[in-house]
Parts: sequence; structure tokens; C-alpha cells
Amino acid sequence: MIARTLRIIREHPSVVSVQPDIPDGSTGAWVADIEMSVSLPNAWMADGQSPAGVRAIEPVRLRFPPTFPLRPPAIQLRPDFNRSLAHVQPGNPVLPPEPCIVDGSLAELLHEQGLPGILNQLSHWLDNAALDRLIDPAQGWEPVRRDDLPGFVVADATYLRGLVSRDAGAAVFGFEYLLLSEEGGDAPYIHGEIGKTQLRLNRGNAANMFGDRSSRDIRVGQSVAIVAWPSRLPSGELVIANRYQPETVTDLAGLKARASAYGCAGSLTEKLNWLKTCLSSSTYKWTVPLAIVLCVRRPYPLIGTDSVIELCPYIINVAPPRFALGDRTPVVPVGHRHAVTVPLLRRMSGDTETEARRSWILAGCGSLGSKIALHLARAGRAPETLIDRGHLSPHNAARHGLIPDARASHLQWVSGKAQALADAIEGLGQTSAAEIRDVISVSRSSELARKILPKKSWALLNTTASLTVREALGSIPKEIEIPRVIETSLFANGRLGFLSVEGPGHNPNTLDLVAEAYAVARADDRLLVALYGTGASISRRTIGEGCGSATMAMTDARISMFAAPMAEAIQRMQTTSLPEDGGRLLIGDVADDGLGMCWSDHHVPPVLMVETDQPDGWTVRMADRAARLIAEDVGRWPNVETGGILMGRISEAARTFYVIDVLPAPADSARSPHEFVLGTQGARKAIGAYAESCNYSLFCLGTWHSHLSASGPSATDRVTADAVALARLAPSILLIHTPTGYRALVADAAEAVADPSEDI
Repeated sequence: MIARTLRIIREHPSVVSVQPDIPDGSTGAWVADIEMSVSLPNAWMADGQSPAGVRAIEPVRLRFPPTFPLRPPAIQLRPDFNRSLAHVQPGNPVLPPEPCIVDGSLAELLHEQGLPGILNQLSHWLDNAALDRLIDPAQGWEPVRRDDLPGFVVADATYLRGLVSRDAGAAVFGFEYLLLSEEGGDAPYIHGEIGKTQLRLNRGNAANMFGDRSSRDIRVGQSVAIVAWPSRLPSGELVIANRYQPETVTDLAGLKARASAYGCAGSLTEKLNWLKTCLSSSTYKWTVPLAIVLCVRRPYPLIGTDSVIELCPYIINVAPPRFALGDRTPVVPVGHRHAVTVPLLRRMSGDTETEARRSWILAGCGSLGSKIALHLARAGRAPETLIDRGHLSPHNAARHGLIPDARASHLQWVSGKAQALADAIEGLGQTSAAEIRDVISVSRSSELARKILPKKSWALLNTTASLTVREALGSIPKEIEIPRVIETSLFANGRLGFLSVEGPGHNPNTLDLVAEAYAVARADDRLLVALYGTGASISRRTIGEGCGSATMAMTDARISMFAAPMAEAIQRMQTTSLPEDGGRLLIGDVADDGLGMCWSDHHVPPVLMVETDQPDGWTVRMADRAARLIAEDVGRWPNVETGGILMGRISEAARTFYVIDVLPAPADSARSPHEFVLGTQGARKAIGAYAESCNYSLFCLGTWHSHLSASGPSATDRVTADAVALARLAPSILLIHTPTGYRALVADAAEAVADPSEDI
């Protein structure tokens, strides 16, 4: 392995010489000292180095671990290499500097491109270092490398940067920490978090800001953090740190020197001295980790941000008594991690960080709803309001987005679904109001609807899988205004998933769209079999002795298969817009192998609304499909009256006929300029076959016919309506197409019967 590795190094075009060291027999580690040629301009060749101090021939040491080639070699430059160049790893200044040659893992580069890939990157790095091009102003300022430091602090960078003003200053915050002692480690690994509330530090309260709970390998406690920012020059100009310095701080003297270079020394020293004074009489027994964050002003924005302020965090371990702070007090540079905030979540999701959070409402915090809500919350787009009157039960753990805490009593799990989901969303840096209410009752109260379902909200997402809730949201009283409704639901034991989006002005509305979904499925053989050919998908499942729950049996993974693309579709609509020229219907179909999924996207035009002869009673909503079929038939028979059979659904709650499709008139129908008589030949069979094909989700609603003039219902039409009302219990409609629009008659046997009180 060593001989082959040396051969690869020698064959690299930038390698001038290779000198291997004797392997360490006890560990298997070994070293190769190489010399690499650097591409210097001719003007610099006479000096043998660039103005940045990079030589034409640079010595480099490659330290190969015993696990090579699984792990990469460490790269060390000569001890006097210019450390003010960017992309130098942090480290003790007495040790040789290590270049950062790749934005990522050196091990991954090794396994992707082999050792030649590492040598290529090293050669490229040295060439750029010679030209002092390791920082590109067009790309942004390269922050000081802090990748492999022993710990990190979590802080809201936007908030801390917002503290920086034109004048020097410092602020004190609470600091919670976790110290882990790793076996064989020189120092404990620290994970800390800086709060957002500024503290007023004085002699009376300082000692109360510290606490510690320890075990053999772990310490958890609280301390304080000092955030300091730079001053101005005597001329009034801002202090700008325009010289890159790798992280080499090891003690308080070094930290103060670095703070001086950044213009923060005065404010930092003042706060440290005051802290020492406040704690001078403390009897605290533990060594205390203090967090220090220097806010450094750079000449141009940092890479990937619009801010010129760089955060450089450190940890000072101060020991009692009297918390002495001397120049030799150890200081450990640490990394920074962004706090869980909406901008961070948006950034990690590839989303727009600065867009305002859209206000939307989730009705239904069960299995599907919780997963969609958490997907969107992790993208920084959590719902503003959660509505669910139900409580979690142990059986919900099988498929819910939340997970019971095994360290706590399961009684804590059995809480309100809305509140439990709101608590989880709060952990993602957002707040959602939990409403433990029945969404149906809310939708029927003007006062509650204005408060909980405000029209100005972006959308109301219904994931309840409740037919009653769907009917309620599709039959909102005219005096109550709610946002547009998006509905998600699963069918056929998780084989199919539907997502519908109402159009502007609730046209089409959620009930129009479910009727459209049935019609689309009926016209697709695969969807037809999946939706209507598998039998009832709702069954009662035992959840306790004598207790059951009506639900569809499916795995958590299957629900997640639908929740993820549904959340993706909702997120995309939030970043663009809801449909502006109608509604939208998405249908997801799981492949036969249970692994793949295909989604179809259907535009649903606005429906045509027809008033009936009962102004305060029934209404008709006609789908674009049905309207087109009627128009085509009228066009085929321009000089005579024509007609056909209407198919669709009825909502008693909305008192509405949803006309979704039209069957042609039977062959024995009679057409004339003054009358259309619907035939009977094959009509019953055609209606039955249509209804049976979709398990009676769609059925006969009545008939339609045309008038050649803009006339209303004739006497014959009214007699026919009365006859139909007596012939069937369900209400029916007689729809009349005229050159100026539609007219409609309702045939309702229930309303045709006289009031029994009249016979008393």
C-alpha cells in the first residue's frame, strides 16, 4: 500500500519530489514529505515567492493514518506559512498550519476522486494562495474556518447581528451548556445555547445565573454569555477587520489580542472585569464555561448571507474561587450553529428565507394532518392555527407524526392532538395556536369563524377525513366568510390520495371537487378499480378491551408516502399562489409493487351556478364537463328542443345539486321545435350502469332539456316536475337550457307533501 501510494504521488504533475518517512511500527501511521510546484507569474519567479509569501516550491507534509485509505491523510504546511491567507484550519499557532482545500469532507473527496483528487485540490489551493485569491469578493467573505473545533454554541445569528451598532458595546445573555467527556480526549466537548433575553448583571444576581448538574461523563448547567461588538476609529469610521486570520486563540491573552484586532477589546474587557467583580465573593464549586462571541465587521457580506457581521465564539473555563481571569486562563474556540429559526429552516429547505410566513389553518391533527404540518413546519411554514377536538390515544402512536416519550408516563402522550402538535411546532422555532374545538361548530358561528377561520388567511387545510366536516365546509352560510379550502384524503386502504384546492370565491368549492374526483376516477380504469373495486376501506380496529376505532388499516410508511408530496404541493403553492382561474385536483396512485407513486394534476374550471325556483331552497352547481356536453348537444340540434340525463351528487347540508356529468337522451326520445320528450329505451340500464361503476358515488339527479327561446319553465315542465316528485323520494331537478342561460325546477317529494298540521 505504501509503495503504491508513493507511486501515485510521484506521478502527479505538480509534485517535484517525495521523501517517505519510516512507518510507526506500533500504529501503522506514516509520513510523506513532498515538494509541490506553484504556478507563479514570471514577475515573481525571480524572488522565488509571491507577495503573499507562497514559494515557487512549497514543502508539504502528508500524514497518513493507519486507517488509510479508509481515512485521508492530514495535510500540513511549513510552520512559517502565511496564516493570514483564507481557508486555513484553526489550530495552535506553534503547530504547522493545515489548509482547508475542499468545502466539505476530505474523506469524501478521497473516496470520490482518490488520492490524485486530493493532490489536485492541494495544487489548486496553493496556486490561489500565491495569487491571494482564496477569498473572492464576488462570492463573499470567507468566515474563519471552525469546522473541527471541540464543540459549538447555538445562537440566533440574525438576532446577535442586530445588536451591533456604530458604537462599541457588549451584552450579557443566559447560556445553557452540555459538557461531554470523551475517552482519551484532551478537553470535554461542549454544546451550548445562547438565549435571546439580555440579562442585567450585578453583585446581587450574578451567582444565581450559574448552576450545574453533573455525572461521571456529562455535565449540564447554565452560565452566561458575553456578546461584544466593535467600536469606531478616532476618525469616526467603523472598525472593519479586512485581514483574514485563522483561529489560533488558546488563552485569554490571545483572545484579547484577537478582540483588539476586531475592535471589540474595550467592551469585552469591561464586561469581563464586571463579571469578575460580581462573582468575587461567590462560593460556587464548579469550573464554569463562559461563552464569548465577538461580532466582527468584515469589508463585504459573508458567503451566503447579506450581513457583514461574522460571529466568532469562544469558551473560557473559569475556576473558583473568585473566578480569576488571567492572561493564561484557557480559551477554547468553538463553532457556531444557527438556532432553529424560520430563516434557517427555509434555507435548509431551499426556500425563500425572507418571505413572510403565510397564515394558514389546519383542521385535523391526526396521522395525515400531523405529518403534513410537521413537513411544512420544518420548511419554516407551520400553520398558524391547529383545530382538533380529539385527544391522542396509545393506538395513535402507530401512525401519528408525534412520538411518545419512553422516559415519561404515557399519560403525557394522551393529550389534546392540537396542543401536542403545537408543542412540537414550537420546538421548530414557530408558534401555532391550538384550538380544542369542533371545526363544524366553528364554521357555523360568525364570531368563532372570524376569530379562528379568518378570511384573510391563505387557506384552510382539511385533513380530518370526515365526510361531515367536508359537508360543513362546503355548505358555509352566506353570511360567514372563511378562507379557501384545501382538502387531503386517502382512499382504498392507502392506494389512492386526493388533494383538492378550491378556486377563488370558493368556485369550485370542496364539494364540487370531490364530485370531480369521482368523475375523474370513473374515467380511468386503473383508478376505477383502485377506488371502487377493493370493497369498503373503512373498518373497525380494536384499540382496547371493548373499544374500537373506525379507520383504514395501513402502515405509517404508506401515510408518509402521501403526506410528503402533499406537503410539497402545498409548499409550492405558498411560494407561488393558489390557482387563480379555477380549482385544482391532484390524485396520487401507488404502484402495484407498493414502492412507486404516480400523481396526476387536473385543472378544474369554475362551476356554473344556477338558481332554482326555490330562492331560499335548493341550488344547482354545474361542472364545466356537464356544461360543455349540454352545449355540444344543443349545437347538434339547433332547430329543435333536445335534452338528456343529469348525473352527479346531492348535498342535503348544502341543499345543492352537483351536476358532474350528462348521459345522452335515449334513442326513442322525441325532438321538435316546441317540445322535447325524453325516451325510456335503455335509460334505466344506462343510469344503473353509470351509478354502479362508481359505487353510487355519482347517481341520477334528474333531466335537462332546451328551449329555443329565452323562456322559463312551461306548464308541461311544471307538471313533469310534480310527477317526478311523486315518483321518487330523493329530490330531483329539471334543468332548462335557454339562449340566455339556465332555469331550474326542483322536484322534491318531501316539500311537496302538505303540512300535517293543516289536517288537524
